[in-house]
Amino acid sequence: MSRQFTQQQIDDLTLPFEEHALDALLADDLDSVRSWLDRMAQGHAGLDALSAHALARKMGKLRQDFGEAEARRLLEVIGRQLMKTWHAQLREGDEKGAFADLVSIYRYQGDAHLNALQETDDEVTLDLAPCGSGGKLDRQGLPDRHPDWYGRWSDGISTFCQGCKACQRALNESLGEDVWTTEKGEDGHCRMRFRKRSSQGSRLFTDQELETLPKTRVQLAREKLDAGETDIEPLLRGQRKEWQPWHDFGVVWLEYFYATALDKGGADYLDEMLAQTYEPAFDAGFPRYSALSDQELLEEVAKTWNYHCADFSVTEEDDRFVFRLDPCGSGGRLFRGEMWRDMFHYGEPLSPTMAEPHNINFNRHQAPTYCTHCAASNRAQLKDGPEGSNPRFFVIDGHAQQRPGQACRQFSYKKNADRAAMDPALPAQIGLDWTSADRAIPARNLENK
Repeated sequence: MSRQFTQQQIDDLTLPFEEHALDALLADDLDSVRSWLDRMAQGHAGLDALSAHALARKMGKLRQDFGEAEARRLLEVIGRQLMKTWHAQLREGDEKGAFADLVSIYRYQGDAHLNALQETDDEVTLDLAPCGSGGKLDRQGLPDRHPDWYGRWSDGISTFCQGCKACQRALNESLGEDVWTTEKGEDGHCRMRFRKRSSQGSRLFTDQELETLPKTRVQLAREKLDAGETDIEPLLRGQRKEWQPWHDFGVVWLEYFYATALDKGGADYLDEMLAQTYEPAFDAGFPRYSALSDQELLEEVAKTWNYHCADFSVTEEDDRFVFRLDPCGSGGRLFRGEMWRDMFHYGEPLSPTMAEPHNINFNRHQAPTYCTHCAASNRAQLKDGPEGSNPRFFVIDGHAQQRPGQACRQFSYKKNADRAAMDPALPAQIGLDWTSADRAIPARNLENK
């Protein structure tokens, strides 16, 4: 095979949507701006869906394996760690900041609609009409279609919503009173209440904030354009990372499930959890990715990294595109301790590295626990062997990022690449041997690419 693009063409094809929208705005092409806004609104949709399903299935896995009572206890242990920064913030009396950040988590969930906030002397209320996480899964009928993974528990609340309720209970117990509560309604709707304590009797939010806080930048930009206003550059710039509150909350939540799996059953149980709750998402995507042209694959994976809150560069080799992630938006930022609200640092509770090598951690010593899901996705793509037909659209070099601050690396293989010539060092990282006595393939130097 040969290279298809110049470096300038690759750079142009992998630009975030917001850059195209800014160019259109500068050219006063408002129709194109609106078109790019539509794409920006859906830029994170795939990642959002993957996160919601992976979280729900992990909650369901704990319930299946350990029973409902133990699963509830584990969810509350996880909830206490997730809510620790809100506990500290509310103890310090910053109710406005704490409530606003909780609202921002739900603002970016897919297909959610948040009504304007309502405020009284005693509380702030938010109507999710509907909710974009547990409510969305309910609207899709998943609790009835797949009860083991998404179903209702003995209290009638579906699986994903159990995780949300556990976070509320954990925060409220730490504060000694009910500060954050929800009331589930019909058709995925939910009412969220934030009870005032230090600010009781006073106003936290202006009328404008009550109206705008539940809205995304894309929604605000559309409203401005509809009103004949074009000063929307600040709303466009950096939009790909705007959903970081829900993105990072979900990433940290997932890591705590991995840590819980390690505690309950060691690396083998974590391996099983990922095989059952994460790998199926890759299997389901194979037909779509197999159908993409090389250019479409390049653009699709770049969109994923742009909305995965990553910083990256891309180069082309004869058989693949190489994404240098500095850092990756999830595992890399966790490893560097760069998450929203300073939510996560390895070494804290539920934040271990894995001391011993295992196929699920790329056979590394002191491997970051979160990165095990990348070993699982590699396995999903490579388990059919060197001659297999699975698309190799998202293969991770699990040995690239050995220390915080180092870049990670991901490969997207071209449609007509010689599948049998793939680096055997990559499958070897997850325990797959693609060499034999009569068919040995020299590995590229992965460490120095």
